[in-house]
Amino acid sequence: MFENKFIKSFKPYKVVKNSSKKLDTLKLDWNEPTIQPSKKIFFAVKEYLNKEKLNIYPDLKNNELLKALSSYARVSKKHIQYFAGSDALQECIAKTFLGEKDKVVLVSPTYDNFRSTAEATGAKALFFKLDNNKVFNIEKFIKFTSHQKPKAIYICNPNNPTGTIFENSQLKILFKKFSNTLFIIDEAYYEFYGKSVSQYVKNYNNLIVCRSFSKAFCLASFRLGYAIASEDLIISLNKVRNPKSVPSLSQVAGLAALSDIEYTEKFVREVLKSKFKFLKEIKKIGSSEIQVYEGSGNFVLLKIMNKKVDALISRLERESIFIRNLSHVPGLDNHVRVTIGKPNEMRKVIQIITTFFKDKI
Repeated sequence: MFENKFIKSFKPYKVVKNSSKKLDTLKLDWNEPTIQPSKKIFFAVKEYLNKEKLNIYPDLKNNELLKALSSYARVSKKHIQYFAGSDALQECIAKTFLGEKDKVVLVSPTYDNFRSTAEATGAKALFFKLDNNKVFNIEKFIKFTSHQKPKAIYICNPNNPTGTIFENSQLKILFKKFSNTLFIIDEAYYEFYGKSVSQYVKNYNNLIVCRSFSKAFCLASFRLGYAIASEDLIISLNKVRNPKSVPSLSQVAGLAALSDIEYTEKFVREVLKSKFKFLKEIKKIGSSEIQVYEGSGNFVLLKIMNKKVDALISRLERESIFIRNLSHVPGLDNHVRVTIGKPNEMRKVIQIITTFFKDKI
């Protein structure tokens, strides 16, 4: 077989098999919400469909959506742009700012999609690892970055899957010290953390904040996200961004979601309350069986001791409950990530996990 000179050599982002979507399945493996979005979204989408406008292209510059995003993010409209999901935004970032042999640092273990996206441009991915307790050491990171001199740095805050928090004070130091490096701060779980670096885009021209409607807004199927950045960076992204790429229904859904922030805020409060109770109960099992990482986000990272991870996952799946096995990720052997659902859903999960460790395996 001849060598195809057109094919680039890089490791693809590994898409884990999606769990069953049957009605009785509890999906806690993709950090999706376990509830439906606001009813305002259903009404808005239905109203749009009744207008019979599916034969025309989407709004190429939805000023109403930009205005709503600006208000929600508390930045000027010139600092905002929407995309067909945060993944599409990150692909646009890579196409716009990265090239052959550019170095990109990822604080890891983390969401791997940006790594493959960067490598597709010819960039080289480098990894700065969190310590064993999944904590960020800024002094070591400064030394690492000073030595490597990367073109860009990707930080997921809160980090997925560890839940690690990068304090704004730490990030501000980095933005200033490495002013010639582009910082991509993925805030997909911003609503569950409550803090952001978005206010710094007015002062730092090397910062792009990535946000998503998939988590707190319950709109994963619509694929909608947005960037917050300096005006110069937004202008650069717009040179590459395809304005037709965000479907009309996604724009409609996004606007409707932003008109019902109370629904999102209530959902976030319920998830955080449910998470607190879940952590309290899971700790009762004991650290000899489960090691718990208390991070932010709508999920929890657990290390299953004594190599029982596969057996635990199988036990949960027999009850139609799916969690994410992270054993394939370097440094996360025998780790699982559990998305936090409603209190009654998590009570069932706790009951099964507790019984599992009480039984002899």
